[in-house]
Amino acid sequence: MKNSAAVERSRCAPGHILLCIDKQEGFRMIDSPLIPYNFSDLEPVVSRDTLVFHFLRHQRICYDRLQGLIRGTDLAELALDDLIRRTERNPAEHGVFRLAAEVWNHNLYWRSMRPRGGGGAHGPVAALIRRRFGSFDRFASEFRETAGAHFGSGWVWLVWRRDALQLVATGNAGTPLVRGDVALLALDLWEHAYYLDFQNRRAAYVNSFLEELVDWDCANRILAGLSGAGARAARAATLPPPQVSGRGA
Repeated sequence: MKNSAAVERSRCAPGHILLCIDKQEGFRMIDSPLIPYNFSDLEPVVSRDTLVFHFLRHQRICYDRLQGLIRGTDLAELALDDLIRRTERNPAEHGVFRLAAEVWNHNLYWRSMRPRGGGGAHGPVAALIRRRFGSFDRFASEFRETAGAHFGSGWVWLVWRRDALQLVATGNAGTPLVRGDVALLALDLWEHAYYLDFQNRRAAYVNSFLEELVDWDCANRILAGLSGAGARAARAATLPPPQVSGRGA
């Protein structure tokens, strides 16, 4: 009888996926991705049909194809984020990279939304937004501009980079993971993410993400998981500026 798998779980890390270690075969494999809510829970903003199609007919297919490509190779021994970093550096392995990155990207995308989400940021990420962009309204405006300026398929990300928040757009399966950024939120700009509900009105989809879907708790949990210099910088950035005395010398 085959030994049971050891399963590691993480609630909202950007590479969230179940990692199963097969004790008999002696290698790690990437288990099936999950959505952290029911398919109908984001209605009426994102329909059940969109989530079913998006998850089962895109991310799940990417996952199945990825498993077929790496099974029986040394790549099967790598965790998902390590697999992405390694294959991105090797043009001969870019087929694997694109599939792995799409699985990773979607894992964060699902967790960047929640039922009855949206609205202004709160917690540590809100303080970081004010420090970097001046106000939440300015952040939201730049988020919309970044999404609107991106041509074709891709992603918009809120990332932690060099001790500050940044908005980043990537094309196709591009992911901030390979740049050394810490991704806090992801928005999928591929048309299959919104076409059934919004047709070609990408701006309306982006607005709905910000106003009705985004889960700021996800960004805060990822920030809380930072370690070392990154964690110290994030904590320092949320502190109020020191008061300057108006008294003369």
